[in-house]
Amino acid sequence: MRLHVSITLHDFENGLDAALREGFRPEVRMADVEHMRRLDAASLSRMRARLDERDAGTFTHGPYLGLDIASLNDHIASYSAECLDRAVAATAALGGALMVIHTNYSPFFSRAGLREWMRNWSERMPPVIEAARALGVRVALENVWERTPEELARLLDALPRGAASVCIDTGHLAAFSRLPVARWWDRLGDRVAALHLHDNDGLSDDHLPPGSGIFDFSALAAILAGLPRLPLMTLEVDISRAAAGRAYLESLGMAANGFRREE
Repeated sequence: MRLHVSITLHDFENGLDAALREGFRPEVRMADVEHMRRLDAASLSRMRARLDERDAGTFTHGPYLGLDIASLNDHIASYSAECLDRAVAATAALGGALMVIHTNYSPFFSRAGLREWMRNWSERMPPVIEAARALGVRVALENVWERTPEELARLLDALPRGAASVCIDTGHLAAFSRLPVARWWDRLGDRVAALHLHDNDGLSDDHLPPGSGIFDFSALAAILAGLPRLPLMTLEVDISRAAAGRAYLESLGMAANGFRREE
């Protein structure tokens, strides 16, 4: 099994070449929302052909900048839903079976604001997830601002049972939660479909290679060692620094748990 590394949809060709050259598979990140919305079926088909001919299985990170499907502003919510629907279709066209999304949950809402936001979430997310399921794509909710696993679990539980899975982001845990990864895994581990692996100093989400900050990757290695099947895993760092991150993970013995570079 290969680690994935994040490449952008708007620089797909260069990113794919760089990822494969370093021995990684691509996770395609839809950072440029308008570029994603402009892509036609022919362009996506050509990208799929490139992935297939190079045996580069992929999954995606859906659009997130400025989006909030549960926004209290109806215009933002409508635009966000449209973007997520297009992203799901693009993921399916690329042959991906999983799309990671940010929830845009904020722990800083007032109680009344959070009640309204949660009501919107529970009404607006299920149609997106159902459309994804119809195309063979599963949606994974990624922790960002959530401080506890219970906050992310609450979002999952507001959706139809089993409708979505989880992507645990180690850098976001370090910067915004500070709770041990074991605490998150105890609550959400049976729903984890993907991991985003990066590090920081606990103050800023700097996307440093693993081993460069405060996240306890040894604890994560111990958790993964006991799993019968590993989640999809992405080094969410610059490709130029990804090899250093992989080397650190291998130094923890994680190569034996599926992080080994395929030859």
